[in-house]
Amino acid sequence: MPLWHIYHPKQAYTAEDRKAFAGKITDMYATFLPRFYVGVLFHEIPESSFYVGGEPTGDFVRIVIEHIARRTSDAESQKRLHKALAKVVEPFIEARGLRWELHIDETPMELWTVNGLVPPPANSDAEGRWREENKPSPY
Repeated sequence: MPLWHIYHPKQAYTAEDRKAFAGKITDMYATFLPRFYVGVLFHEIPESSFYVGGEPTGDFVRIVIEHIARRTSDAESQKRLHKALAKVVEPFIEARGLRWELHIDETPMELWTVNGLVPPPANSDAEGRWREENKPSPY
């Protein structure tokens, strides 16, 4: 499960922008995960409540990503992931003149359930079925 928290200035994104941004994020993961694993939350923050370096800001986006379904265990995988993430966010952040930062937390998969089910192992037949059906089911 990747869960994205996108903290952004008010008025940075329209409803259509948020849908498109969440769609690009989901598309990136859907090449190897069930689409329903992907969650994206947009948090509008007023300038008077968003400080960077002790100063209020209206041009900064902070992204916090929680990864559970997969881990990036080596430096090369981490480099590829950062490159893929930058490609996804660029049109929604840099292209709009916004500054940004992100970090990724990786939670042990053993501490995760979906509808009370322990998700199937990575790349297993059961996970393939979850991808095809786009929903969890007993396996």
